Amino acid sequence: MTHNKMSIKEIKKIIFEEEFRRFPYLDNFKRNPYTYCKARYYMYFSVLVVYVLIRSRITPNMVTIAYGLCGIIGGILLSIPNLYYNIIGVLVFFNKGILDWSDGHLARIKYEPTLTGHILDIYGATINSIGLRIGLGFFVINQTSYDFLIYFVAVIPFLHTELYSSASKKIIIENLNSILSQNKNMKPNKEKIFEKENLNTTRIKHPEWLNFFKGIFDDNAKNVDLILLFIVIDIYTIYNFSFYIFLLISIKILIRFILSFIYGVRTRWAEMFINNLKIDNESKKND
Repeated sequence: MTHNKMSIKEIKKIIFEEEFRRFPYLDNFKRNPYTYCKARYYMYFSVLVVYVLIRSRITPNMVTIAYGLCGIIGGILLSIPNLYYNIIGVLVFFNKGILDWSDGHLARIKYEPTLTGHILDIYGATINSIGLRIGLGFFVINQTSYDFLIYFVAVIPFLHTELYSSASKKIIIENLNSILSQNKNMKPNKEKIFEKENLNTTRIKHPEWLNFFKGIFDDNAKNVDLILLFIVIDIYTIYNFSFYIFLLISIKILIRFILSFIYGVRTRWAEMFINNLKIDNESKKND
């Protein structure tokens, strides 16, 4: 059967089976009722999106780019001192996940998943995260008239994107051949001081006490939706919950930035990153 003749029922079967295979907990209401309901909201709408897009010339990468643009558009809408624009901005952030869930399924059904698509997906998530935090900052300024918060908003993109590990990886990748040749005589050390599954998930190990702090208002859909709920409450009330949330997020980002630098330098993270590449290469050669 050709792709453009697939029925909604057939697409639904493919999407639901794939999601439950990858994330079995999505089918467990007792474990997390909110995730159970929100996942189904995304899945049902992604079925409709994929059903329409497989009959068009729109590619998965275009959908992923649209997903990333949601962060920019939503952030701008939250920044405008207007009730109706703010509500639309909230709806943009609440529904952006539909596109994120649709692009991968469109790729698997009609095309082939690509590395570029995976990179765009991660990049889009980063843009959405930054867009929400900047939009939240301007929303709080408009609601409270605390103009000093503009300085917090100004540094959010820098603190969010230029972690020591992120900057190190960019430099390493750009100069990978010369770095490996300069260190070709260095014997790989089997001791690993950072967590690693692949290049995309390499993280500097932080203190255990930070694990709880890191989960506060992170990019998890549940936390994002909670922030959006407080924004809606503040639109119609005078409680200004968003002010305290924005301060907490700003402090969290600052601490994460500082610790990334301290632990990155102290543990010689870049050297260990290269060392781990050598270990992987040697393992593949031995296999």
